[in-house]
Amino acid sequence: MIVQSEIETMQKAYGELYEVENLLRLYIKEKMQLTYGVHWFYVAPRKEYKRPPKKEFEKLLFHEYEQVYLRAYPEAFKDLNSTFIYQLHSLYPLRNTIAHNHYLDREELSDLLLLSSKLKDVLK
Repeated sequence: MIVQSEIETMQKAYGELYEVENLLRLYIKEKMQLTYGVHWFYVAPRKEYKRPPKKEFEKLLFHEYEQVYLRAYPEAFKDLNSTFIYQLHSLYPLRNTIAHNHYLDREELSDLLLLSSKLKDVLK
């Protein structure tokens, strides 16, 4: 049986995750536009790697943003430090738990709230 407290916990968890993921997308777009211009999606891969983009930005999975952008274009993301990347990595298992509709226990929710707060401070 599903109890109301579980529903409220997961609503809070999903809301936090939703905010972090969308702030990350906005952050990437802003930094890439500042570095490569308005048509950054087409310009950056051709300039840096002599190839067109492999996948549409909006179709990337959450974990792909790190490899495809944060690590691939260090000039655009030079203000991010290794702590941010570590915190982002720490979010992946919690994100998967939420995305696959598994319940977060109290400790996991606490971890999520702490990580999301730290990540949002950088992304805002």
